[in-house]
Amino acid sequence: MQKIIIKNFGPVQDAEIEIKKVLVLIGEQASGKSTIAKLIYFFKGVPSYLHDHFWRHISNDPEKNDTDIEQEIIAFVKDKFDTFWASSRSNKFNITYYYDFENNRYLEVSSKEEDDIYVNFSHNFIDRQLILQLEIVRKSYLRYVEEERQNPDGDHFFNRENYKSDFLFFNQQLYWQFNKQYYDQLFMAASRSITINSFSLLQKESSVTLRSMKDLFSINELIMMEFIEKVSDLQRNFRGIRGFRGIVEYNISRSEADTSKIGKVRILAKMCDRIFSILKGTYFIDNNGESIITKDRKKVDLSESSSGQQEVIRILQDVLIIIHLNQKVLRVIEEPEAHLFPVAQKQLIELLALMVNYQPENQLIITTHSPYILSVFSNLLFASRVVEKNPAAEAEVQEIIDKDCWLNPQEFSAYSLGNHSFPEEMQYCEPIFDNKMGNIKQNYLDTVSEILGAEFSQLYSIHGKTFKRR
Repeated sequence: MQKIIIKNFGPVQDAEIEIKKVLVLIGEQASGKSTIAKLIYFFKGVPSYLHDHFWRHISNDPEKNDTDIEQEIIAFVKDKFDTFWASSRSNKFNITYYYDFENNRYLEVSSKEEDDIYVNFSHNFIDRQLILQLEIVRKSYLRYVEEERQNPDGDHFFNRENYKSDFLFFNQQLYWQFNKQYYDQLFMAASRSITINSFSLLQKESSVTLRSMKDLFSINELIMMEFIEKVSDLQRNFRGIRGFRGIVEYNISRSEADTSKIGKVRILAKMCDRIFSILKGTYFIDNNGESIITKDRKKVDLSESSSGQQEVIRILQDVLIIIHLNQKVLRVIEEPEAHLFPVAQKQLIELLALMVNYQPENQLIITTHSPYILSVFSNLLFASRVVEKNPAAEAEVQEIIDKDCWLNPQEFSAYSLGNHSFPEEMQYCEPIFDNKMGNIKQNYLDTVSEILGAEFSQLYSIHGKTFKRR
C-alpha cells in the first residue's frame, strides 16, 4: 500500500492518506483537494522524470562514472520539486510519500527554513543493482558512440539496439525501486472545456513548449501541457474511426478473427450506451472538426454544445481509448461532476469504475464537491459487499447494478477535507469510508441534508406560529 503524509503545505494542514486503487477526496473550495492530488501525481511521476533525466544525462555525459546514484536522484528530485512548487510552497513543511508503507520505503521532502528544501530516502531505498545497471548502460552507450565515430556511414544497428535494451532494463529496475508499474499517467484538471474553443492555438503553443521547456514548468503548467498533448492523441485516435461508435465497430471486426476480443467489445458497447445517455448523443470527428450527433440525427458542433458536454467529453474519450488500447493507467480527475445533471454524474462514475476494473494496475483519484459522487461510489462498493456476504444474491444485485462496475472495498479510500461547515467536531482530514460496512459513512452523506432539513424545520416552525397568531 502507498500512503502520503503532509504537514503544513499550502492549504493542507495535516493529512494522512492511504492511496488505493480508487481514492476520492471531497471538501469545500480551498480545502486542499487539488494540492494533495497534485502532490500524489508528482511522487508517482518521480520514476518517469528520472527516466528522462538519465536518458539525457548519459547522452550528454556518457563518460561520467558516478556511482553515487542516490545522491544524484536526491539532487534531481530537489530541483524538480522546487521548480514545480516555486511559488506555492509554504515554509517549514514536511511531506512523506510511502511507496511501500508495509516495508517502510519512502521519499521525504521537507523545508525547515525559507528557500531550503531537504530530500531524503528511507534506508536502502536505492538498490545496488540499479547502480550496476546504470554503469552497464553507460558502457553500452560508449560502444555505440565509438562505433559511430569510427564508421559514420555505418548502420550501427546492433550496438544501438543493445544500448536501448540495456536502458530498458535499467528503467524497469528504476520503476521497481518506486514500486511502480509501467502505465500512462494523466492529470485532468478542472475547466477541461478549454480544449474545445481555443484548442488549435493551445496545441500549436504546447507542441514546441513541452519538448523544449518541460523542465522549467510549474506543476500546473506541466499538467495543462500534458493534458493538451493527450487531447491531441485522443483526436488522432478517433479521427481514424470517426467517433465513438466507430471504436465498437472496429473492435467487432477484430473480434471476428480473434474471439478473445469479444469481452472487450461487450465492455465498449456497454460504455458507449452510457456515454450516449450522458451526452444525449454520440461524439463524431472528421476533417471539419468535432461534433455531437443527437438522437434525432442533428449535428451540433462541439464548440456550440452545452458546458456539461464540453467538460465531460475529454474524460469520455479517454476511458474508451484506455479500454480500446488495453492501457494501464493512473488518472487523476478534478471535479468530474462539473456542469452535469446528477443522473449523468452517476453514469460517469459507473464508466470510471468500468475503466478502473478493466486492468488490475489501473488507478483512479478523484477530487469532488458533489455528495452525489460519493453516493454513487457508496452503492458500487456496497453491491460488492452484499455479494461477498451472500454469494447467492449475485444475480439479484446485478439486476440493480452492473457487476462490471462493482468496486472492491479493500481497494478504496475516501477522505473529507476542511470540514469547517460541519456541526460536529471533525479533523481537517477525516477518513469517511466505513471499512466494516464497506461503504461511505452514512452520517457524512446525510450531514448536508440534515443541515438543510434543520433550517427547513426552523422556518416551518416560524411559519406555523404565524398561522397561530391569526
